[in-house]
Amino acid sequence: MTDELLNHPGALTADVRPTASYTLRVNGVDRPVTDAWIGESLLYVLRERLGLAGAKDGCEQGECGACSIQVDGQLVNGCLVPAALAADSEINTVEGLSGAGGASDVQQALADSGAVQCGYCTPGMAMAVHDLLQRNHRPGEVEARQALCGNLCRCTGYRGALAAVQAVADAREAALEAELEAAEQAAGQALPAGAPAAGAPAPAAGPPSYPDQAGELPLYADSELWHEADQLAPPAPPAGQDDGTLRTGGYAYPPTPPHGTPVPADWAADPGAPGGAGAPGPFAGPGGTDPFGTTAYQDAGPYDGTVYATDGYGQYTGHDATGYDATPAHGIRLHEDENA
Repeated sequence: MTDELLNHPGALTADVRPTASYTLRVNGVDRPVTDAWIGESLLYVLRERLGLAGAKDGCEQGECGACSIQVDGQLVNGCLVPAALAADSEINTVEGLSGAGGASDVQQALADSGAVQCGYCTPGMAMAVHDLLQRNHRPGEVEARQALCGNLCRCTGYRGALAAVQAVADAREAALEAELEAAEQAAGQALPAGAPAAGAPAPAAGPPSYPDQAGELPLYADSELWHEADQLAPPAPPAGQDDGTLRTGGYAYPPTPPHGTPVPADWAADPGAPGGAGAPGPFAGPGGTDPFGTTAYQDAGPYDGTVYATDGYGQYTGHDATGYDATPAHGIRLHEDENA
């Protein structure tokens, strides 16, 4: 039975490999691919099915870089990418670098610097330089060498290619500076009368106006919300009538009396004291005065260096003789019951 199948006239000509039809978007154009073997590389499809022969077939192992292309912005070797897997990707080849039939600045710089001899590696090298300058607008020699290390060239070496990278970077930077200068000049000519021209010294700085993006004062500079808040705030009480009660927006505290003002009679009175309302409170001094026995708010003056007596580790004898535990002086031994 096996011999009969092998000896069948169509046995050796029948193609039983799986095929697929898909669309590749190459250089911004959708290109259909029909009945292609799903194992075909992107390099093969570009060259043999779509007629885009810019990428070269050098080693088919991803070593020479002659087939370098971009897939979704990433530089890859076309010989290693299955074409069917790139159906939903954006593909850029060396044919897409040039515009209106002329060479791009990268291609022209490679030619001018002598980086082209046999030309076989040039398309892949042009794609490598293009990818580098997309990622780094001002690459150094080390970055340029790293970007070109995957592209083999046996004719020219790499001095011309490195010079081309530098030339394109310089030309693009000069073009950008010229464009910015032209834009500034155009903006200066379009300014209204009396406005300072571009490059003119700035006028003397005045109080900041804090304009917003529309050129007007911000909302909080003259907002009705602020006026409404002012209306909700309670008016200040007349002088001498502020009782310190809670008001809308916070507490109102009486002002500090000036130096030498006599202490009110009920300053130290405690309404809840056992003696009834008006009895001396816990902070009252002699005669219902303040805790320091004065009759006026007086300044205590500078510290005179007085050291209050303690019993070493016992009670502090303060002005009210109530006493509280004091911190012992350095070197005072603990009481015997402290270690119990």
